[in-house]
Amino acid sequence: MTHTPGTKKRSGKAATAAALEALKLSGLKQTAPRKAILVALSLNHGPFTAEEVHKLVTKAACDQATIYRALTQLAEASLLRRCDFGDGIARFEIAHGGHHHHHIVCNQCKRVEIIEDDEIEKIDRFARKRGFANVSHILEFFGTCPQCQ
Repeated sequence: MTHTPGTKKRSGKAATAAALEALKLSGLKQTAPRKAILVALSLNHGPFTAEEVHKLVTKAACDQATIYRALTQLAEASLLRRCDFGDGIARFEIAHGGHHHHHIVCNQCKRVEIIEDDEIEKIDRFARKRGFANVSHILEFFGTCPQCQ
């Protein structure tokens, strides 16, 4: 299954600085592969598979096995968000501080778009009003994009 992530650039210096500062504060060792991954993902909109991340970072920075290990460690430290689109392939993107968004994935071409909608976030507030703590959710949408219809 081929995944086609977006390639929209974020504000480069600020996003990169924030990602590297988060690594410093996480307590993880600041290795070259971890830094390279965070820089690549802070500059490119994902989510990306491990193979796609490997293509984004300088090949000299690390091998594929190191990419897998580093992605897992960065996700466990909450620096990356792991996305599951039900196809058995883990995808990763920068965890955006308090920012939370969802994705819609085309069932045909696998294009991924971000969904930011306050209506969805009302569900979290609904749960908190009823006394639930540490409320979280995972919500992804799937459909056929206009180009594939």
